[in-house]
Amino acid sequence: MRRFLKNFEEYVGGTLFIVMFIVLVAQIIARQVFDQPIKWSEELARFLFVYIGFLGVSAGIKDGQHVAITFLLEKFPPKIQRVMQIVFQLAILGILVVLFIIGVRMTIRKIPVTIVSLKISYMYMYIALPITTLLMIYRLLERNFNEFIRKS
Repeated sequence: MRRFLKNFEEYVGGTLFIVMFIVLVAQIIARQVFDQPIKWSEELARFLFVYIGFLGVSAGIKDGQHVAITFLLEKFPPKIQRVMQIVFQLAILGILVVLFIIGVRMTIRKIPVTIVSLKISYMYMYIALPITTLLMIYRLLERNFNEFIRKS
């Protein structure tokens, strides 16, 4: 269970990617071979792609693979580099909190709107932002805490 939680983004994202791939292949076969497109396949694929993308961002944050401009940072002395790192991490945390708030508001606004082909609320697509943003915040705090412990 611990291994699953440690690699949650990879397991869930990989599974969703496989499902998305199967849905798209089925759509291609249905359209090209049987001349009967699956009406809901494109919406479902888009729905899954949103979750896969956000889970990928969370995995990048967890592994410290998000974009960083180290060229300028490396020009400063180590103490200033550390202070700048803390400022950057706090800025990322602040942006994630804002994204969470925006995501909740967007989700609430989309509750009455229906994805016609899937016959579900758009809320289920938009809720990906606040859910995965919470996961990103957790991963950011976890990574920074582990780095702090390692350097102490």
